[in-house]
Amino acid sequence: MNPLRRLLCLSALPLAAATALPVPASAQAQAPAWPSRPISFIVPYAAGGLTDQLARETGAHLSKALGQPVVVDNRPGGGAQIAMNALKQAPADGHTVFVGDVPSLATNVGLFSKLSYDPRTDVQPVAQLIVSPGLVVVPVNSPFKSFADLVESAKVKAGGLTYATQGVGTGGHLFSTLLAQRIGRPMTAVAFRGSIPGLTDTMSGQVDFMYDAIPTAASFVKAGMLRALAIGAEQRSPLMPEVPTLKELGFEAIVPTFWWGVAVKAGTPPALVERLNAAFVAAINDPAISKKFADQGVVITTSTPARFTAYIDSEITRWTKVMRDAGMSAD
Repeated sequence: MNPLRRLLCLSALPLAAATALPVPASAQAQAPAWPSRPISFIVPYAAGGLTDQLARETGAHLSKALGQPVVVDNRPGGGAQIAMNALKQAPADGHTVFVGDVPSLATNVGLFSKLSYDPRTDVQPVAQLIVSPGLVVVPVNSPFKSFADLVESAKVKAGGLTYATQGVGTGGHLFSTLLAQRIGRPMTAVAFRGSIPGLTDTMSGQVDFMYDAIPTAASFVKAGMLRALAIGAEQRSPLMPEVPTLKELGFEAIVPTFWWGVAVKAGTPPALVERLNAAFVAAINDPAISKKFADQGVVITTSTPARFTAYIDSEITRWTKVMRDAGMSAD
């Protein structure tokens, strides 16, 4: 063989060997584009509530930003289990998003002895989005003119006070349970299927009081049908600056927070979770959207996936103990 040709053949051997080595999957093909089809937002409640509003407002923003339709899929019932089971059956590819709240993502763990999902293992939290203060409200003709009046009456009234809740294990139920424990007197819970029925019976005097999120309760206060005695927030609300906070009144430790956020199925690639987080944070901070919620007294509160995961874990730990100590159960 020609010496020069032999030298060229020998020098080509390392290159041939290198090209024969396995190529990493990431180098063989790029990750599939996302989103590549319409995105589904699963909501565990009927249309019209704050969770549904959050889904539709952020969904419209994401649809424009990502170039794919966003479909809101309301699946009420079963204490959010119907909706969550739909998420569990979907692929973990970022095209199905769960829009939930405190019960669906946290307190259900302590409420149901046979819950069909576990938010600590079945979902990947994406971002917390909004927080709503709660209002302690009484009928407008109630003898209670202040929160102190309500507490004093609860201590001496035969049989204790009655209160409305949005359902077993909800914010209204948790607050009133802790209040009863704080003052050492029993109270009677009257559970309703949501805020509006409970507020309606509070207005008519069928129950003594209710603790409810400000977007629903404040409208009846402003209409002169309910009286607000206190607000569960770090500071007074611009919507009703005359109403003292429970923190001011020395009851900060019993205040549950109404919060909402989004999650995807566990196992969704971290890169997609981060993209979803960025998309939702941008959506909720859009001036047109944030103003709509701020006008209802809602506070925009965003987080990273890691921080939201830690917060959900802390809420599960806190409220599971409260409910077990109080003997709360939805079974």
